[in-house]
Amino acid sequence: MKTSTTHSRESYLGAGLAFVAYLFAGLVPSLVYGGYMGMMLSGVLFGHDNTENLAARFTVGGGMILGCVATLFLFLVLGAFVGNMVGAALRRAVPAETVDAETVPARDEHAN
Repeated sequence: MKTSTTHSRESYLGAGLAFVAYLFAGLVPSLVYGGYMGMMLSGVLFGHDNTENLAARFTVGGGMILGCVATLFLFLVLGAFVGNMVGAALRRAVPAETVDAETVPARDEHAN
């Protein structure tokens, strides 16, 4: 089976566009909801009235980081998938150029 680099190029393009979309639409909500998750977790682990504890603050920060990384992963994977699918649909919709046998140079069987 012949492999092509067009699939990876389209996937990278989709992932790049998804990263830009994440920066504009997903970064702040992921920080907010990740911080909220960290607040709830630190409230369960250390008590709801203990906000000056350093471990509770690290738990909130870890929740924010986890929210950002998980949302970024979701954006990148879905963007690469959509980019690959759009590229495959465009390849099927646009016919490839036909190559005549006269325009293709003959392979030399004895060349290294």
